[in-house]
Amino acid sequence: MRSEWLAGCPTWLCAPLLDLWPQDRMLQLALQAALALSALTLLVMLQVLLLGELARRRAARRQQFNERWRPLFALCSLGEELPDPLPALPRRQRLWFLLQWNRTQLQLRGSARERMNRALLALGMDRHALELLRGRVRSKLIGLTCLRHLADPAHWDAVQPLLFSRNASVSLASAYTLIAMQPARAMQLILPAAAARTDWALPRLAGLCQQAGEQAVTEPLLAALADPVIAGRERLIALLPHGEPRQAAPWARAQLDEGAAAEHQQVALRCLTELGDPRDRPRLLLALGHSDPDVRLHALQALGRQARSDDAELFLPLLADQNWGVRQAAADGLARLPGTSLERLQALLAQVPDRYGQDALRRAIAEVRR
Repeated sequence: MRSEWLAGCPTWLCAPLLDLWPQDRMLQLALQAALALSALTLLVMLQVLLLGELARRRAARRQQFNERWRPLFALCSLGEELPDPLPALPRRQRLWFLLQWNRTQLQLRGSARERMNRALLALGMDRHALELLRGRVRSKLIGLTCLRHLADPAHWDAVQPLLFSRNASVSLASAYTLIAMQPARAMQLILPAAAARTDWALPRLAGLCQQAGEQAVTEPLLAALADPVIAGRERLIALLPHGEPRQAAPWARAQLDEGAAAEHQQVALRCLTELGDPRDRPRLLLALGHSDPDVRLHALQALGRQARSDDAELFLPLLADQNWGVRQAAADGLARLPGTSLERLQALLAQVPDRYGQDALRRAIAEVRR
């Protein structure tokens, strides 16, 4: 065994090693394991040192890059003319440029953003952003963010296929980019796709609707809800409050008149709350007696927008409701009735038999006093 390990070893070095090498088989194995572990430790240490040095050099290059391009970004934000010609941009630094450009765009508004867009186009970096759309997920997200800031409809065909990507982050990023280009056209694609994309959370969809605006959302949303071919369109109902209330009102009234599911009636009441049409008052009064507490709560909130000074008798019975939210909404509605004075509220408090309702009304009175 010793001869195998020490084969080829110089004589001046082999002699001491032969004397130190153990005779016992188990000790030989232990020594071999220790030597292998030491070699592995040295390799790991070398790797850590190498990676640290690479990271340090990369950080230094990134700092030099930032110092070189920061004046250009400052010129864009201050409104001065761009330098002509613009500095050359090496290919390996293009990704850094787009990352810094995207971050800067988030802090700018108006004409400063337009100047940043012109600088990007002058450098030809819009073409690089389009190239990134063919890369991995991270590259796609960087490219989509850049094209969203540009908001150029000429890039529509390059971005649209990514709306149907299996990756939720990429598909949502492409949706935001399409909305930045053409909101109405984008929502016609996004809403039918959103019905089947359960990986798109409703808060994300609400954010898309808010960015697109009421006018862009309402018609495509109502069309999607009326299309029986679109599977899962019921999940889009929650987005109706982000549409134009007057256009959504016929759908909302139909849901209440037909006694639709409680979740649908809640959305319908939210739409009517925004509209504030006195003609819907009978529907709101009927919803006050619904078995679902959330429907009663939304009906109270809608009624509070068009309440009259003599509506106290509508709110008082609901101070005894089993649901805390309904009780508090009824108390807040009483406290905000037109022409209601503090003395009137104190008199109403004496008429409330339920102690929980009394607590709710006291809390509402305290809010009025502030």
